[in-house]
Amino acid sequence: MVQKKDKIIGMAFLVVLSMSCVYVLSGSEGSNFRNSASVTWMWNDYNSAVEKAQKENKYILIDFWAVWCIECKEMDKEAFESLHVRNLLKDFVLLKVDVDEIPQVRSQFRVGGLPVLIVVTPDGEEVARAVGYQTPDEVQKFLEEVLHQQGL
Repeated sequence: MVQKKDKIIGMAFLVVLSMSCVYVLSGSEGSNFRNSASVTWMWNDYNSAVEKAQKENKYILIDFWAVWCIECKEMDKEAFESLHVRNLLKDFVLLKVDVDEIPQVRSQFRVGGLPVLIVVTPDGEEVARAVGYQTPDEVQKFLEEVLHQQGL
């Protein structure tokens, strides 16, 4: 009887552990691009984002985040899934930077806590920053202000 109970507990533990691993790893695909509801994000490649921004004459929106950052994942699901925000994102080159994988970009922009959104010119000059969790409305307002200030 004890062995059967131990097996059930062990299986339950493995299921919970597996689900936890899937949750933690859900945002860390190894590809250079990631789709978020018809919006394409570049992944951890700042130099390619700058090249693309220069070719397309667009600003770069950098989303600094980490696998362990719960607020980053919530913001990704909520704020970037908003229809109004997705429409605004099309005016930017989009770059997600995992601060644990690319710490030099984090240092370059002096990013402390997470999440952080930074908008830079095609030449890499910072023009706006939003620190901490942002609601869909806050992200929308942030992006609209950047576009308005820059005459875009």
